[in-house]
Amino acid sequence: MESLALENVRQENLFLLHLVAWAATSLFLVAINLFTGSISQPWSLYASAAWAILLSLHWYVGVSMKRRRYEVEHGRLERLHEESAAGLLSGKESEIEELRRNLLRSAETAREALRQISPEAVADVSRGESRALEIVAWLEEAESIATRVRLVHGLRQTVANTLSRPGGERLREVLQKLLTQLDLQDVKLASLERETARRRSLLDSFLLVVESAGVAQSSSEVLAAVSGPLRERVDLLENDRAPKDATDLSGVTQAQEAERIREEVKLAQELQRSILPDAAPTVYGLSVAHLCCPSSEVGGDYFDFYPLGPDRLLVAIGDASGHGLDSSMVSSMAKSALYTQVSAGRSLEETMAEMNRLMYDTLGKRRLMTLALLEFDAKLRRLSWVNAGQVYPLIRRQGEILELEHSSYPLGVRRDTRYERQEMALEPGDLVLLLTDGLFEAAAADGEIYGWDRVLDRLRNLELGEMKAAVDDLAEDLWRHLGETPLPDDVTLIAVQVED
Repeated sequence: MESLALENVRQENLFLLHLVAWAATSLFLVAINLFTGSISQPWSLYASAAWAILLSLHWYVGVSMKRRRYEVEHGRLERLHEESAAGLLSGKESEIEELRRNLLRSAETAREALRQISPEAVADVSRGESRALEIVAWLEEAESIATRVRLVHGLRQTVANTLSRPGGERLREVLQKLLTQLDLQDVKLASLERETARRRSLLDSFLLVVESAGVAQSSSEVLAAVSGPLRERVDLLENDRAPKDATDLSGVTQAQEAERIREEVKLAQELQRSILPDAAPTVYGLSVAHLCCPSSEVGGDYFDFYPLGPDRLLVAIGDASGHGLDSSMVSSMAKSALYTQVSAGRSLEETMAEMNRLMYDTLGKRRLMTLALLEFDAKLRRLSWVNAGQVYPLIRRQGEILELEHSSYPLGVRRDTRYERQEMALEPGDLVLLLTDGLFEAAAADGEIYGWDRVLDRLRNLELGEMKAAVDDLAEDLWRHLGETPLPDDVTLIAVQVED
């Protein structure tokens, strides 16, 4: 818009310069004609009349039509600007509407699932749904305001450019006041965006717990574990109000925020312990041991065992993105979904594909999860596996290390991802090690990470015997590397050995 105005002014100035030069030349020629001829002769006035007519036409063509073109172009740009603003607003409105529909649908599904274990939990869902809908309405209004402020923000550069040019002293004071007001709007917009992000985070966290309850319909164990985090999330929603003081943008003091984080970590730890198995199963022909070391921040490590018969075992190991309660909720969803698929007798590739669709439809792009499923058949001495972005499982065979490198996208990245089942024969004495990235990414105080090569070297030189002692030996080497440094992420190890 500004460039169009500048171009119009430049063309008008150039036209006026040409007009003055042309008029001066024309007057000079008319004067010569009049003084060298006879004023009494009518033909001597022809040049004056022609000059007047041409000057009028020149003025009309050069000024009026150019100004008209400018007005038409200005109107076109204004319409495009308004259409762009309307498009932005309608896009945000459709996103908010989708969020509202998802909230209503998930809350209803969660109520149906929770009726079988706790009427109090059903009431919590309803209370949280009511407060969450209020926040959705607030987000809708806030986004509408923010979008309009961003559109007005485009004026700031125009005003700043105008102030930087010489001249225009009469308008300088007015423009300076306008620029100050626009700067103030920038500050308000930044505050609004931070408050919007905070409330959206609260809403997403509540929605994640509700979706977990809805998915966990077939697992009373997971449903019971969800009830505690659900109550905590509902309390956060109900206590959320507009800022009352200047402690920070959310009206929460640092001490209150620290206490909230401690409570969340405690809830996440309890939830994580409730969904992970306490002991390794006993399966004929296999020796199984595991070790799970949660970090102080609580990661999203998940593992489980599913005996499929006296000599068959399904092992699952994964890692949900993020830390804290939300990642634990994603792990609980994975546990419930996997339980449902295994109970239905689906194949590994079908199970992984169904879980991926569930995670994608439920969580969208907010959360991802890596997962590997390994099925051991001790009778046939055969291993089948499917991997969705999880750390490659390792096999130690006669002192050599094999990496099961075949993998695909993590759960939740693409809805229609295909997962291929891989198979290989097992030999007596083979040791299969499953692990999460918390092991080889752990860094000591000097910044040195444990590293993948050290994992391979340690596994290669491991003295085999009792599987529990083997995983403990790997963990002890990690503690020696870390020294006094706390564990930055969860570490999970599962060792499965084929017996002679």
